[in-house]
Amino acid sequence: MELKEVIKNRHSCRAYLPTPISDNVIRDIIESARLAPSSKNAQQWKFVCIKTDKESKDIAQLLENYYIENKNKPDKMQGASSVFATGKILEQCPAIILVFEDSEWINRVRCEDISAMLSIGASVEHMMLTATDLGLGCLWICDTFFVHNELADYVLDKLKGTEYEKFINRNNRLVCAMALGEMGEPRYDVPRKSIEDILCIINN
Repeated sequence: MELKEVIKNRHSCRAYLPTPISDNVIRDIIESARLAPSSKNAQQWKFVCIKTDKESKDIAQLLENYYIENKNKPDKMQGASSVFATGKILEQCPAIILVFEDSEWINRVRCEDISAMLSIGASVEHMMLTATDLGLGCLWICDTFFVHNELADYVLDKLKGTEYEKFINRNNRLVCAMALGEMGEPRYDVPRKSIEDILCIINN
């Protein structure tokens, strides 16, 4: 597809078919993330792809449990109204890409923190556009924020004793995730603001 067509066709897919995603497709998508711009070329990202049905359900359960345990606690539910629904989406998703920040982020200055998040955001956008170009559905997920420690511990436990045991460590921040798979719903449009609402051009 032409780039403009890919951008127009990308949408936040919330229903997936169980069709497996090959390792080669995952590698193609991560290759596009690898080429994203990054602040000072630090390339502050690492990606862990979860592909089995059981692992997807385990990750989904962490999100669903958060909602069940905290739904009557306003301080815990601020911004978390969609965590249960996100868990249900991940239950059916054939591949989940967890996005970690590969740096020692504790006590870092605010500017470096923002720069790292912008860089990681660019890598996720590259992944989504590549997935769309390959005819797949995807969903950028930030609800992982509410269970980021539990998810990080889960991944570290799964990597223990494997060749990837030191691939990430406890200081690597889990930033977000991306659901990936063959779409189980038709593409749909959502309302967008007009160019006039969001752009101001100043000519000197």
